[in-house]
Amino acid sequence: MLGRGLNPARFVALLDEFRQKVCQERISARLQEVKQDELIALVKLQAEVKARYLVTVLDLIAPNLTDLEGSVAAARRYRELAEEIQKGVQAVVDGVIAREISMAGLEFGLEFSQDIERAIEEFIAAHRDEGDSGS
Repeated sequence: MLGRGLNPARFVALLDEFRQKVCQERISARLQEVKQDELIALVKLQAEVKARYLVTVLDLIAPNLTDLEGSVAAARRYRELAEEIQKGVQAVVDGVIAREISMAGLEFGLEFSQDIERAIEEFIAAHRDEGDSGS
């Protein structure tokens, strides 16, 4: 429940912080950490599957192609695999950046100093009404 003095922006920030904590807990229960080598291997796999897709698509114009439907189906499978692997890579990267997934060798410091954070909040507060007056 929103309390007095809790503005919508702060509520959203707290909700996001809660979401990150819950995600981190659920993910870490199943995945202790991702190694940099694993992520690199995943990116290489995605590139290889994407290359197979492109080669398969270009093979569609081969003059001696006899099974167009089969070739299109193969191209579709490679495209879907490449897209799925890309989504997986992005999900892992997003999880590492959000600190939901740990990765050995990465260090996170403070994102902003208190002075910068305060300046950002003041800027947002000062310009909050400007967006409303332009409508």
